[in-house]
Amino acid sequence: MRNKLLAVVIIFSIVLTSCRKSTERSTIVSGRIDYKITYLNPDIDKKTASLLPTRMKLLFNQKHASNNIEGFMGVYKINAFTNFHTRKCSTVLKVFEKYYIFKGGRDEQMCCFDTMEGMEIEYTKDTKKIAGFNCKRCIITLPGTSETIDVYYTDEIRLKNPNSTNPYNEIKGVLMEFELRLLYLNMHFIAEKYEPLQKNNLTINTPENTKNVTREQMTQILGRLME
Repeated sequence: MRNKLLAVVIIFSIVLTSCRKSTERSTIVSGRIDYKITYLNPDIDKKTASLLPTRMKLLFNQKHASNNIEGFMGVYKINAFTNFHTRKCSTVLKVFEKYYIFKGGRDEQMCCFDTMEGMEIEYTKDTKKIAGFNCKRCIITLPGTSETIDVYYTDEIRLKNPNSTNPYNEIKGVLMEFELRLLYLNMHFIAEKYEPLQKNNLTINTPENTKNVTREQMTQILGRLME
C-alpha cells in the first residue's frame, strides 16, 4: 500500500511539473533568440562563406521585434525593426559609418529579402524540439517550382502578428527553423538559444545623418557590397 501511494505521489509531481513548464512556456512574451545561419548555395566557396553572416539575433516583446544580422567582418549590419501593432517595419543598413533606413508601409516586408509571394503552406502534425521549444512543422511550396521548404514554428511564445513583416506572414507562430533568400544567398536559419530579455524596451536608434532610401536603393547598396 505504501509503495502504491508513493508511486501516485511521484506521478502526480511529474504531471504538475510538466504542466508548470508548459504554462511557463506559453506565457513567454519577450526575450532573445539566437539563430545559426548556414548557406544552401552549392557554388559558395569556403573563403566566401567565412565572410558571410553566421548568426542572427532576434529581440522581441509584445510591441516590437528587432532582427540583427552582421556580415563581412563587420563591414555592414542589417537591423529590421518591426512594430507589431502597426505591422510596419523599418530596415536599417549600416555600412562602415554610414546609415541608411527604409521605412516600409503596413504589412510591407522588410528589406532586402525575397518576398516569396504566392507560397502554399501545408500544415502537418510533425513536431520537433528546437532551442527548448515544442515546434510544429509546415511545408512551403513556392509557385511555379517543385521546390519545398520545411518550416518549424512555435506557439509557446505569445506574440500577435509575429510574422507580419516577413515572407511567412500567414504562419501564426514564432519561426524557429526556416529559409530566406537575401539577394543571391539562400539562407537557412535555426534557433540555437533562447534567453529572457534584459531590457524590455526596444527602440530603433539611428544617428542624425541617417539617409532615407527606397527599397530598391537599399537593395542596390547591399548588392554592391556582396558582389
